[in-house]
Amino acid sequence: MSHSSRFTRRKFLKFGLAGLTLPPLASLLGGPNVARAATTGKTTRLVTIFFPNGVSLPPKGHSSFNDWHWFPHNPGSDYVMTKTLQPLAKLRKDLSILSGFSHSHLRTNITHSCSAQFLTGDDQSKGYKNSISYDQVFAGEIDGATRFSSLALSTAGGTGSLGRPATISVNRDGALIPALSEPKQIFDRLFVVDPRGAEAREREIARDRSILDRVSSRLSRLNGTLGAEDRDRLEAYLTATRTLERQLGRANDWLNVPKPEVDPGLFDFDAEPTRELGTNYVRTMFDLIHMALLTDSTRVVTYQTAVEGGSDRGNKLPYAAGLSLHHHQLSHSAARDEGGWERWAKFDQYMVERLSEFLTKMAETPDPLAEGSLLDNTIVLYGSGTSKTHVGRNYPLVLAGGRNLGLKHGSFHKFEEERPFNDLLLTLLQRVGVEAESFGDSEGIVDRILV
Repeated sequence: MSHSSRFTRRKFLKFGLAGLTLPPLASLLGGPNVARAATTGKTTRLVTIFFPNGVSLPPKGHSSFNDWHWFPHNPGSDYVMTKTLQPLAKLRKDLSILSGFSHSHLRTNITHSCSAQFLTGDDQSKGYKNSISYDQVFAGEIDGATRFSSLALSTAGGTGSLGRPATISVNRDGALIPALSEPKQIFDRLFVVDPRGAEAREREIARDRSILDRVSSRLSRLNGTLGAEDRDRLEAYLTATRTLERQLGRANDWLNVPKPEVDPGLFDFDAEPTRELGTNYVRTMFDLIHMALLTDSTRVVTYQTAVEGGSDRGNKLPYAAGLSLHHHQLSHSAARDEGGWERWAKFDQYMVERLSEFLTKMAETPDPLAEGSLLDNTIVLYGSGTSKTHVGRNYPLVLAGGRNLGLKHGSFHKFEEERPFNDLLLTLLQRVGVEAESFGDSEGIVDRILV
């Protein structure tokens, strides 16, 4: 696969990009806050894709072990992909398979809520608490460089519940960031211009900020008069208002910067994660991520494909792969039903096919802001917070892209069991330019994946 910065018109036509009109990119023209954002001298991006319930790992000696075990059987650069990962074969020089990582606090305390800690690793043994996720650390570092500091997506949408979260992004106050799930809603947020005009929107933002200021002032005065439980509730409200204040400030900064002109006909807005349309839905979500990065609307994206152990619509995605059980049922029936491991693995393979399509598109799209392709300057992390269902060890992980950011690919790396997952997250943060010496319970850098 070529990684030259010279891309032909044919490749643009192939991916429907020939008619794309880019805006005057803020990072090139000096956007609202580009001085603070340009800390690395490079255009770097971070995409994280989380899927729930682990993967099919038939035990050694089982008839499905050789062909349908998610992890390859031999580490190193000459590893052989099983059928599950075979859709990624043409991209092996652009990716690494990783095993052995897990969050220390979640190894014995796995519940249906692990997605909320996938990018933080916080201890949940004494009740829910959380800290900033690694995607938001990076988003804060480059805040102002793009219209949207980050884009949180999921198939379920919103935040879900603390027991079954629907987003993997967590803000600096430990609150879940609501995810968008409807393709048309996402497209409108990114590319549709408010018909009321900039002045009307500016007045609306000013009004909303004034209301927030009054509410925050009144709530703060209450703090000393409340009991402990009510103070906790009050702090939750104050956290929400702080988040809204930051969002309003950013929206105001970008009012007079044109949005990209993107043809809505490139996307299937009717797609649903159902038997008939599930494949189109996942493809559309990945297409929207690709376009958000290409137009420099954001450089930080998270996507949660389904709720862990939930009954949300994302759990119906296996129907699109021709299977008759939803995702959670697949994972629990694998060991007890004949053909169960292979059936589960075929859904794993189906999702890997969608990942392969996305990575291929990224690899064959020229980066408008840097040498090489979008994939060369974007780190993509794909994985789950469990190996088998509710087993919080040995996360199945695919790390792709970042060729120009110092990542080295082409191998299956089998790390010692229970290596802190935050070691990997810290390493990736440093690769995108965050000057951090630690993240959560990290113990060191993962040198093996670096050039």
